[in-house]
Amino acid sequence: MKFEKFGWAFIFFRICRNSYFHVAFSLIYFQSLGFTLSQSLMLESFYYISKAIFEVPGGILADQFGRKNALVASAVISAVSYLGIGLSSSYLVLALCEIGIGISMSFSSGTDSALIFDEYKAQDKVEEYQRVESIGWGMRNISRGVASAFGSIFAAWYSMAGTFILSSVVIIFSAPIAVIYLKEINRQRSSISQIFYSIIYLIKNNQTYRHFIIQFSLITMGVKVGFWAFQPFATEHGIPLSWVGGCFTLILLVSLIASFFTEKITNIAGYINTQVALGVSCFFFMGISFYFSGVAGILIMAIGFLLHAILQGISDPIMRIKVNKCADSRSRATAMSVTSMFGDISFAIFAPIFGYLVENYGGDIASYIVSLIVMLSLLPYLFLQNVDVASTD
Repeated sequence: MKFEKFGWAFIFFRICRNSYFHVAFSLIYFQSLGFTLSQSLMLESFYYISKAIFEVPGGILADQFGRKNALVASAVISAVSYLGIGLSSSYLVLALCEIGIGISMSFSSGTDSALIFDEYKAQDKVEEYQRVESIGWGMRNISRGVASAFGSIFAAWYSMAGTFILSSVVIIFSAPIAVIYLKEINRQRSSISQIFYSIIYLIKNNQTYRHFIIQFSLITMGVKVGFWAFQPFATEHGIPLSWVGGCFTLILLVSLIASFFTEKITNIAGYINTQVALGVSCFFFMGISFYFSGVAGILIMAIGFLLHAILQGISDPIMRIKVNKCADSRSRATAMSVTSMFGDISFAIFAPIFGYLVENYGGDIASYIVSLIVMLSLLPYLFLQNVDVASTD
């Protein structure tokens, strides 16, 4: 594959920035410190709440003061926060570190995509951007998978806390990649007020974008719930810790492959309908897996998570491609942040509720409820007037 040098830099940036050695068992780690599943998911809610709060300010700062600067700040804050989690067992310190991670992600959420989109658009190579975006998203998943597989072995051999420190070390290397190799020549400079009014104009006048925000929020809630459900569900089915990372890697490998074929997967039913079908069916299989024990239960659960992996693989590229097409250069990172913000808010609200449902009513009931919520993303087509049917494409 022949890409521009900054395209390859974008891919390698994604690899370093997303090498999370702890991601397959972070909830298990929090529970090992004596916290309940609800308390552990609340820690993750702190992350998503802070990310949601700082999404728009982070996007505005990136658009105004430079996207490369935002990416470097993101890497530094993230590395320090993961180091703090690895060194502390205090709930307050863990919560503060999760908030720090949320802030760091708000600076990078969509910023790297907006940066390289402008460079590719200036060279009239938008189709190459779409390929690089899909590959970058896929390599994000595979780097998480490889890191988590190694992290599970490391955790079983040494300690789970040490994997957060390993994540910190690798993430910091993404900063020099951004500084040295990513280009930022064709970003349109504008004032904060211009960025703000550009976003208001986009939301007010682009009906497709408004409907997409609603749909993306509900689908993203399902994507993120499924991502975090793997750990307690795997534990419930008796999968040992040393296997969790390998299983998680397999799931992310499927997600990687799916991201490469986003357009083909969604070609028949459209972007939204395909995601809804995958979201409903994956949680249905997760739910019925709890009615079976042993290998049968594990296999049925695996079907659910493999379907979820496909959903996870295509959801983010769809969001980035659609938002980049809707927004202009002056506010592209901010528009991406606004969209991500709504997705983060939906999960932050539902995460502790999901933990409560699992603890008190079981994983089956919790999964069925998620399926119903994902189905609500079809509401714009059923109840809203003058819906642009092309928004499914």
